[in-house]
Amino acid sequence: MRRYRQALLLVVLTFASCRRSIVPQQKLPARQVVTSAAVLSPVAASAAEPSTTAVVLAPAAAASATPAPTRSLPTCLAQAAQPFLIDAHLRNQALMTAKSQAEWWTRLQRSIRYRTEQYGYYSGFGLHAWNPRPLASQMRLAKFAGLPVVLHARVIPALQCVEQAIERDCTAAPYRPRSLGGTRRTNTYTGGEVSNHVYGIALDIDPNDNPCCNCVEPWRSNPKCRGKKSEWQRMAMPECWVTAFEQYGFYWLGHDELKDTMHFEFLGDPDKHAPVVAP
Repeated sequence: MRRYRQALLLVVLTFASCRRSIVPQQKLPARQVVTSAAVLSPVAASAAEPSTTAVVLAPAAAASATPAPTRSLPTCLAQAAQPFLIDAHLRNQALMTAKSQAEWWTRLQRSIRYRTEQYGYYSGFGLHAWNPRPLASQMRLAKFAGLPVVLHARVIPALQCVEQAIERDCTAAPYRPRSLGGTRRTNTYTGGEVSNHVYGIALDIDPNDNPCCNCVEPWRSNPKCRGKKSEWQRMAMPECWVTAFEQYGFYWLGHDELKDTMHFEFLGDPDKHAPVVAP
């Protein structure tokens, strides 16, 4: 009888040990790969920019293990583009003195460090130690004005704030974009500068209708760029849209010497637009 009880106890302990070892682990959310070539505007895609692959997290596989995600809303706090990032913009280096060139280079390096720390490391610019996270892993597929666009996850809340402002304040000037350009993998700038499209914080709206008058062809020859015109006359987009973007930390390159009327880039503080959970 004693031997029978010992054998029974051994069986029970063995079974309990096996149960601990075969408990399945909770599944991680599935990953869906989205290629930005499908959402970049035809003009942006033709600028010799290879497609960028963004990773979009799908909903959790098991609702019982993880509560259903609550819809998040951006915190829409008005802010201007940060001056030191504007000052680091590409300038006409042919007209710069040696002193102003050195000053510009210092501003540029500060802006590269800031963008690296905030958004991720781009090989060859700045230091990997500032932020080891690769940019490609932080790009997400978003929608703006009903169109898809791939951007950095940290600037999408600010873009949502812009869209809310347009819907609220721009009803007197209706405008419906036909194409958007966002993230690019390859840098198109030279001289040490890095395009904000690489960081996923720049957005182009209808390049054919809102040309970059001091960029390369075919934009230079666009009829909107000919003759003496105000910056507002060089584009099809309403002025109200520019106001909405500038209200939430975006800088419009229509003000820049490039007269790039299609181009907005987020130069504000991304922490000010961190999403909050809806009640």
